[in-house]
Amino acid sequence: MGNEIEQIVPEPKARSSQRPIEKGKMKMSKKVMMIVCLFCLSLFLPSAHAEDFVIKDYLFTWHIAKVGEVTMDIQKSPEGTAVVLRSLGGPLATLLIPPSQAKEIGELLNKTEDYYSEQKKSEDMKSSKTVFTGNYRVTFSSKQGSSFVASIAEFKVLGAAVLLGKDPAVEIGTYLRKAPEMAALVNDRIKP
Repeated sequence: MGNEIEQIVPEPKARSSQRPIEKGKMKMSKKVMMIVCLFCLSLFLPSAHAEDFVIKDYLFTWHIAKVGEVTMDIQKSPEGTAVVLRSLGGPLATLLIPPSQAKEIGELLNKTEDYYSEQKKSEDMKSSKTVFTGNYRVTFSSKQGSSFVASIAEFKVLGAAVLLGKDPAVEIGTYLRKAPEMAALVNDRIKP
């Protein structure tokens, strides 16, 4: 009796009636299943529509000009549209002016050169001229033409004020005269 080595040979499998799946078709069916799953998942996600959102509180600011230390903006909020003049000094140097009054202030600032010439010729050491328009006062002051300042202030005790030199006053005045048209453009284009 010799050592007999038994060799195990697997029996051939019976062929089924189905054909084997090819590799390319397998990848295609995975992609299709993935797309179907994503589609089904997307049906359950809550969808947001524009009519679901309401803008109640907003502040739109259009930066118009920066002349020296003074900036001019047009701001639109739920309360309305206003011209904002701002210089160094925080809230005490920030004015919110209705566009119609801003135009009137711009007309006064257009006469800055006249007030400057008048004060330069003056024999007084200190000269000043105050003109009122609406709720604001514009004061032109200097020391015989030097240290000329145009001050735009609210007409109230401890009201805010913006100070401008001669050239910045003239330049800001050109923008202020166009304030009603700029405000109308903002009101027309910005509709929350």
